[in-house]
Amino acid sequence: MNTTPLPRYRASRVVAAVALGGMLFSGCGPGAEDESGTEPRLVFRLANELQPQDGIWDASALFVEEIEKASPDGRIAAGEIDVVFYDQGMVGTERQLLENVYFGVMEVVQINSSVLSTIDSAFNIFDIAYLFVSDEHNKAVLNGEIGQDMLARLRPHNMVGFAFYPLGFRDMFYKMPSGGCITKPEDLAGLKMRVVESPLFIAGINAMGASATPVPFSELFQALRTGVVDGADNGARIFTATRFYETGANCFTKTEHFTHQHLLVANLDWYESLEPKYQDRIAEVARGIVPEFNRRWEQAQQEAFAEMPTHGVTVNDVDDKEAFMARVQDLPDQFFEQYPDVPRELYERIELLGEQYR
Repeated sequence: MNTTPLPRYRASRVVAAVALGGMLFSGCGPGAEDESGTEPRLVFRLANELQPQDGIWDASALFVEEIEKASPDGRIAAGEIDVVFYDQGMVGTERQLLENVYFGVMEVVQINSSVLSTIDSAFNIFDIAYLFVSDEHNKAVLNGEIGQDMLARLRPHNMVGFAFYPLGFRDMFYKMPSGGCITKPEDLAGLKMRVVESPLFIAGINAMGASATPVPFSELFQALRTGVVDGADNGARIFTATRFYETGANCFTKTEHFTHQHLLVANLDWYESLEPKYQDRIAEVARGIVPEFNRRWEQAQQEAFAEMPTHGVTVNDVDDKEAFMARVQDLPDQFFEQYPDVPRELYERIELLGEQYR
């Protein structure tokens, strides 16, 4: 059996495992002794496609840090659970991670909710433009009863979802047109805006007045620099962490049109094979880190907005967001025509909850 050492988050020791091509070993059983003196009894893998500097990575890192501590109830000692952490796409793209967790090749993964639309079209609903009226509304949906109902939809697909990690709104960044930064939908005319390769993202950007152009994120920097696209949409933290200001993008407009969110997902067969105390602890930690993740993400966003002017980027709000929302008002009806299997009641519940945040 050929073994190869695996990098792990804040590694205090090297964990030997079989390379992924030969099905990495993990699970319950004795392993290397932790610096706490406790021998791990549960060893499993967690993977994401994220970079540490972008802030979204923190959900995985927080989970690893907390799960390896002693549980508050004393049932699990520090070091009793050990996680082998693969980040930065080391074991594949998000779509590949989804397949890996479905088949049990990987125990736990962190992925974008949009990826889950490939197995359940209901997850597409989060991609409807202006679905959420505020960041508070978004969090209330994801961290409340609706979010739990959405996570439950993963069980028939041999997966268990633990929690959502909201990343707030996506805004537009681009090279300033001759008339200055965008303030109304008409200003988008003629602008080629990169979008995620999603029918709903494409429809939303086109409806608002720009020309939606799907481009892989890995190719976006060069596409902006060479003029293949004039701009794109994403969060402030991603904009600064990826240094998109170096492409000539010098406007960042808070259109707040889409939201995006990540979540932690485990293979259901593996999860249900664990002792109840380990099941409880994994779920408890995944949900318990949400407030700290939210705090870190909000701080990262604020720091990103403060940093932008130092790179010559103009940040501007949209005074009349209703004008943009009017452009996409037909999209929900189009959504349910395209995805008749998605219950309209789900959209109505989200919309009704939004009334509390207007």
